[in-house]
Amino acid sequence: MVQIIQICRLEGMAIVKTLISASLLLWHFSINMVLANSGSYIAGQFAEKEGDFRNASYYYIDLISRGETENEIIKRSIIYSALSGNFEVATAISRKIDDLELDYPIANLIIFAEAIKNKENDKIVEEFERHKIFFPAIFRNVAEFWILIIKNEKDKAFKLLNSLSINNEAQMQIINYNQLLAYIYFNEYEQAKTLYENLVFSDFLFDSDSAFALLEYFREDKESKVFKSILNKVRSASDNSYYILALMDDLSSGEEINSIRINPYKQIAEVFFRWSQSVQLQGKNGINKPFYLSLANYADPTSSFLKFKTATVLSDTENYGLSKEILDSFSKEDVFYMDSIVERTYAIEQQDNDESALEYIEKFISNGFKNARLLKTYGSLQRSQRLYKESIKSYTGAIEAAKREKYTEAVWPILFLRGISFERSKNWDLAEADFISALELSPDHPQVLNYMGYSLLERKEKLDQAMRMILLAAEKAPDSYHIIDSLGWAYYRTGDFEQALLYLERAMELESTDPIVNDHLGDVLWMLGRKREAKFQWKKSLSFKPEPADQKNTEDKLAFGLN
Repeated sequence: MVQIIQICRLEGMAIVKTLISASLLLWHFSINMVLANSGSYIAGQFAEKEGDFRNASYYYIDLISRGETENEIIKRSIIYSALSGNFEVATAISRKIDDLELDYPIANLIIFAEAIKNKENDKIVEEFERHKIFFPAIFRNVAEFWILIIKNEKDKAFKLLNSLSINNEAQMQIINYNQLLAYIYFNEYEQAKTLYENLVFSDFLFDSDSAFALLEYFREDKESKVFKSILNKVRSASDNSYYILALMDDLSSGEEINSIRINPYKQIAEVFFRWSQSVQLQGKNGINKPFYLSLANYADPTSSFLKFKTATVLSDTENYGLSKEILDSFSKEDVFYMDSIVERTYAIEQQDNDESALEYIEKFISNGFKNARLLKTYGSLQRSQRLYKESIKSYTGAIEAAKREKYTEAVWPILFLRGISFERSKNWDLAEADFISALELSPDHPQVLNYMGYSLLERKEKLDQAMRMILLAAEKAPDSYHIIDSLGWAYYRTGDFEQALLYLERAMELESTDPIVNDHLGDVLWMLGRKREAKFQWKKSLSFKPEPADQKNTEDKLAFGLN
């Protein structure tokens, strides 16, 4: 059987819909098939286990096209079609389920998202009323608020929000955020300004589209706390900030910002995004978070923010090909264009290798794209290739760009990375200066404390200071195997081998395949007279492919012991 996805590509959706309709009619007449002997079922399960959304979709759709009626297969075919961006198939199956009045909550969400995308008011209301019981209460309330606005029932909508009794701060922020956007939608300036001034949104993430609309709305008073606060919200919607300069120039010149306006359809679509934020990713084969994000992106395909968030979560689940397909669609004018280059670079690095990623991003650097995040990524790829001199130059450019972009919170991580490159290129004075500068900007950051402290240990300098730094790092990050390993090594360096053993065994519990941890544990065991165990750990260390210099050192210890 030719896979249904391939048929879709070659012969169009008409054939796909015919196959799906025929299959679903068979379900309706309760025809069951034995799954145990199905190669597609086994392949689909394997793809699921591996977190391979596209192939899971292929195999489950193949089962459906051959008349499979199992409820789980139906559900999975919809979910994985949506996750792989194939909403034509996901909606075709969901519509047929809807026509047959079968009860599949996943299908209901697809139909609801499709109605939002097409701005079909009656369908939105109908599907929401039929299936709102499947929404968590907070998201049901927000969706109903905007649906009432679509129905021109403004007073009833605000009465709904004001009647809610919510003690959870995160949920209260969602309610206040939507109320704020509604005031702006209805052009009620004073109510919007008063609401924003009297609320604390702290770390609440505004999507970039809404933040831009808010900026434009409050642009007349650019010196106000409201405007400056929203400006920070624009920046936090992206890891980049290079576009802030151009944005401020546009505002100063009186130009209109080319932003997407606040509207009820967009805000209902955003409910799916907020829903995705309420669940954990749970590894590469976790599907809830990416599924809700995919629904949000489908319901509002005009939102760069939702598109970018969908791409990044697909990358987090190691679906780099699917992520890259989305990232490739960003235009140069898009606010997330620079971010998309960085994410595509990461996808290439994971799919191919460091060299290919470096070659890819280098083209953009050569063409004059030199914002902070791009240069930072470029420097890190150079550092991974041991091109330390080149990486130092890139990191220096990234620091300058971050200051130029007024993106000061990005400076300390770049200083830290540049310090690593200085240390690796044997320029300790400049490395130490960068580490100290990074700690001044981000006091007591555990990774910086650990790296500087460990470097001092290796140099056999300022051992008391090194111990203090690593102890503080371990206090800040007690489950970091890198830091616990450093603490064990600090005790080793000071001759307290029993304490060293305690912490290095803890580091092994946290990460048993790190070559450095295994090597360090071997050294401690040797010093405690447990030489057979020490050699075992050194052999384990070599099996995990340490750096060439470390490998040579470990091989020498295996041959001659530890002096």
